[in-house]
Amino acid sequence: MDVTSAASGGSEHGASTEEPRLRGDTLSLFDTTAIAVASVAPAYTIAATIFLLVATVGLGSPAIILISFLPVLCIAFAYYFMNRRDPDCGASYAWLARTLNPYIGWFNGWVQTAASILFCVAAPALAGANTLALLESFGWINGKTAGSTVLTALVGLAWLVLVSAMVIYGIRLTANFQWVMVLVEYLVVLAFSITGLVRALAFHPAGSRAFSLAWFSPSSVGGFTGLASGVALGVFFFWGWDTAANLNEETEDADTSPGIAGILSMFILLVIFLINAASVQSLLPVHTIVGQGGNLLFYFAQRLAPAPFNYLMLVAILSSTVATTQTTLLPASRVTYSMARDGVFPKLFGKISPRFHTPAQGTLVLAVIAGVGLLITTLSPTVSKTFGDLISNIGVLVAFYYGITGLACAWAYRHILFRSATNLILAGVLPLLGGIFLFWVAYQVIVQAGVGPSMPIIVTFVLGVPLVIMARLFSKSDFFHKPTVSYQPE
Repeated sequence: MDVTSAASGGSEHGASTEEPRLRGDTLSLFDTTAIAVASVAPAYTIAATIFLLVATVGLGSPAIILISFLPVLCIAFAYYFMNRRDPDCGASYAWLARTLNPYIGWFNGWVQTAASILFCVAAPALAGANTLALLESFGWINGKTAGSTVLTALVGLAWLVLVSAMVIYGIRLTANFQWVMVLVEYLVVLAFSITGLVRALAFHPAGSRAFSLAWFSPSSVGGFTGLASGVALGVFFFWGWDTAANLNEETEDADTSPGIAGILSMFILLVIFLINAASVQSLLPVHTIVGQGGNLLFYFAQRLAPAPFNYLMLVAILSSTVATTQTTLLPASRVTYSMARDGVFPKLFGKISPRFHTPAQGTLVLAVIAGVGLLITTLSPTVSKTFGDLISNIGVLVAFYYGITGLACAWAYRHILFRSATNLILAGVLPLLGGIFLFWVAYQVIVQAGVGPSMPIIVTFVLGVPLVIMARLFSKSDFFHKPTVSYQPE
């Protein structure tokens, strides 16, 4: 590939070499890929979203997953090329600040951090609920106890404390934990999905239907309206793989492995999502899929195996939810560390623990914020309703920071795009198209949800404006005065 070093003005962190730093060369390509896959949380994503997708586009859900995959893959290429030139753990925050505009970069860092914290509030609550559901299935607690909001909050808080402690302790422990979690959920979901396809094809149980390649055709999604509604959901399927880029300073071959890991994880995820979607709608009627809601994946397992074997699916969903809590906290701690290192975020977030070589204090602050949010949203019905709207539309935040990174990649490479077909297509055309498409997705989500439910997301964006102004006023670094750069050949 025609990928050469960055122009002057590249990654300068301003930290003394004698200061504690992130532990470099710790993660292999396979470690980073596992973390990227776990960050997307395949089992959790399927359980929480597939019934909504089927309700929106019917049997066209595999087509929507495939269509949604393409623009996000374009952004994965953008991450690869941007990281190749400037491996900074702030990832899109740092790249945008140096190549597009410092204010836009800071704003983008805020959006990514806000999305991560919001999800770190929601995911532990789901982990708590899934834990209690699993215990109820074993007969260890009754239904009333499993439905307790107080107990759900406390169990979720316990999970948050556990994964936060591992993030603070070190990236090696975190990676090892993610290997276990991703193997459990991936093998269980894949095994049940393949079994479902085989059973539907071989035995034709009541309510099943013949597998059809038409499910993968864009013509199956119900026209433009179905496309817009479906892709708004489908993009959420692939959120999280970019965690690999936030771990670049702790990865072997920091300029290449994180980008490759992001691309590899996209294809791994595509396989499991397509197989599961095809299996579910082969085995179950549409009205059953929609009617089961968030319980769909466990119901699907119950149709394929008796207890206690079908409990494996509950274990997979739980491990997926816990894993994604950790891998969402992880990039937030690295983005805020990078911002603090640049002198545009509170210094606390820029301190590296000499013992653990992680931004321990900043991670702890983020975990405490998420823990308080978890207790408030779980125990207060009014706040829970508002927060529910926020989480339902969190894809807008994701589409924004993915989309603008795609645009920034095409802009940063503008002077060398025509030096090779690789640069032109993978660093220019595809990131640009992917970015434009994701901005359209964000617009569609807001339009379809309406102003009321979208207000928390709008407030999140608006809040970034005074915050970036405050960062500019109180910053003593030259971050906001540095000229932007474009990538040049060596």
